[in-house]
Amino acid sequence: MSAKVPTIRLNDGNLCPVVGFGTYETKKADILTAIEAGYRHFDGADFYGNEQEVGAALREAIAAGKVRREELFVVSKVWPNWTGKGRPTLSVKRTLKNLGLDYVDLLLIHWPTPFKQVDDDYHPGAADGQVLFDESIELYDIWREFEDIKSAGLTKSIGVSNFNSQQIQELIDNSKTVPAVLQVESHPYFNNDRLRRWCQEKGVRMTAYSPLASTGPNLNQSLPKPIDLPLFKELANKYGVSAAAIIFRWQTQRGVIVIPKSSTKERIQSNINIFHFVLTADELLAIDGIDNNYRCHPWNHWGISKHKRYPFGIPF
Repeated sequence: MSAKVPTIRLNDGNLCPVVGFGTYETKKADILTAIEAGYRHFDGADFYGNEQEVGAALREAIAAGKVRREELFVVSKVWPNWTGKGRPTLSVKRTLKNLGLDYVDLLLIHWPTPFKQVDDDYHPGAADGQVLFDESIELYDIWREFEDIKSAGLTKSIGVSNFNSQQIQELIDNSKTVPAVLQVESHPYFNNDRLRRWCQEKGVRMTAYSPLASTGPNLNQSLPKPIDLPLFKELANKYGVSAAAIIFRWQTQRGVIVIPKSSTKERIQSNINIFHFVLTADELLAIDGIDNNYRCHPWNHWGISKHKRYPFGIPF
């Protein structure tokens, strides 16, 4: 039996399921399993290199009558080498061709650090250790083109990923549209709460990636995975769910959308079955208290931290 996932209303009026399925390194079979389990929100990106496979799974499920297109919430992102004038439009059109869909539900600027604008290299110049930048590209110019992409009907909603509060404010100050969503790293070791509260004030919904803090080349091996911490084991036992489910419920109760990924059928199912219990205020506070400001994805490889728009040089 598939789970029923609540939706959250974005600032443009569109509805987004509060639990989604991350598609990085996922296969067609995983997507089909997720649809059977009740997932309707699928988070993808051009950079992931598997949008054709994701699209094939979604179209197969639609053709089989397992889901209607209007029930799906499909997300993609524009990579930094596709952010020059006219290029975000070309990027999303390529994404739609790969997916085999007429529109996506949410399109994000993947990172606020424009690279050299080339078609065939996601990390131009990185062979010698340093990505080539194009720091002449203004973030608000990318955003204005995103507004045009939305007006053209190629996406229902627009947002950003890995931006800091100042960068989001720059977009707001120089356009007609407040981003509907900010997707950022957030997990018990790095709850990103100051940014979450700032976004809440601006009407921007936050989506948490890496919600279990267990991925990334910079993972601190001396830290236990959050799911191995006694608090989560205790709460998992109390509520009869997995430790991961406790973490995902914590996020949704604080108004954060969460996008776990898995290739295991049992985990795919358990990750979404989190709405039959409610964590207490004291339990939420206890989880908040685990935060140690540890970021798994500092985006500092290939010299990217030298970019003038590197987002993580300020507190939030």
